[in-house]
Parts: sequence; structure tokens; C-alpha cells
Amino acid sequence: MNWNQEEFGKHLKKAGANDEIIEQIIHVPYAQSENEKQDSANFYAAAIGKCDELLDFDVLAEAMFARACCKTGFRLNNARKIAKEHGDKTLEEKLELLGQQKYMGHPHLTENGDIYTGHCAGSGEPGNLRCSCWRFSGCAPAQGKMPVTYCLCCAGHFRFHYQKALGVRLRVKEIVTSVFGEAPEYCSFLFEVVG
Repeated sequence: MNWNQEEFGKHLKKAGANDEIIEQIIHVPYAQSENEKQDSANFYAAAIGKCDELLDFDVLAEAMFARACCKTGFRLNNARKIAKEHGDKTLEEKLELLGQQKYMGHPHLTENGDIYTGHCAGSGEPGNLRCSCWRFSGCAPAQGKMPVTYCLCCAGHFRFHYQKALGVRLRVKEIVTSVFGEAPEYCSFLFEVVG
């Protein structure tokens, strides 16, 4: 078993998936490669596809959130600063401040009180976008496509910092657009305020 399988299995367990389902997911057949980044893309395309079949969206979301990157450094410092210095502001005002921070997307409140954010993921121009995930650095899966739900990892990055800055609990309601979608677009997410 490679490190991708071990790591992902731990996140699935922590999210509440049962052992039998975890075994099916982490041992899903995939095209193995000599290139670590390509191997990672191939594994995650197959594993996330199996997750879509076997897991509830919220369980998969929690597993992907746990493995989200960029939860430290200046992003975390900026989120904490907004919480500390602007805790008395409205949710809308705090979202505007978040949108002014580097790599924090472009969040705003929707008409029904959800939080929508989009960001320029990866590289390339619209129609020719590549995911910026360091785990596979733009490699496309050898077989099939990467499922859109892989983007829950990136959504986890936003959720983590938004919750810190805004002082609310969030749930991903929808992956609105994705570089992995039928018509690849910059990634965007819809969050529901749940507490």
C-alpha cells in the first residue's frame, strides 16, 4: 500500500466511514505508474469515484477536509486577525475583508444566506485549466476523469479559514464549478452556515 492509500484511509476512518468501505476504497484498482505525481492522480481518480458510489457526500467531505492543505501560515494569521479585529462586524462585512486576502477566494452572501466563493485554481486559461493540487501537480488521470468531488479538499481549505475568520460553522452545500467539470471552469463552492 502506498502513502496515498494509507493517508486517505486514515482520513476516511476519522470521518466515520466503516472499515469494509474503507478497504474497498483504498484498494480500488487503478493504473499504477513509475511517476509519483501520475500515480497519485490515478489513485485519487479511482478512489474518489469509489467514494462517490459508497459514501454519503458529507462523510466524503469530512475526509477531504481533513487532508486539505494550506491551513497554516499567512492564511491562518489573516483569518485570525479578521476574527480578532473585526468580530463585531456583520457576516457580509467580514466576507468582504476575507476577499481582500491573498488566496482566500471571492466570497459573498447569496440571497438565501449561503456563502458563495470562487477562486482561480491551478493554471491555464478558461477551457484549458489544470488543478493546482500539489499531490499530482496537474497530471491528468491515466484512465477516465478526476471526479468533481475531489474538489472537496480545496473546499476544505476555504471552510477552515472562513470558519476561523467568520466565527461560524460551515457545510459544503455544493461544488458549483470545477476544473474537473464537463466544461472546466475556475473552481467555486457554496457553503451553508450551520452554526
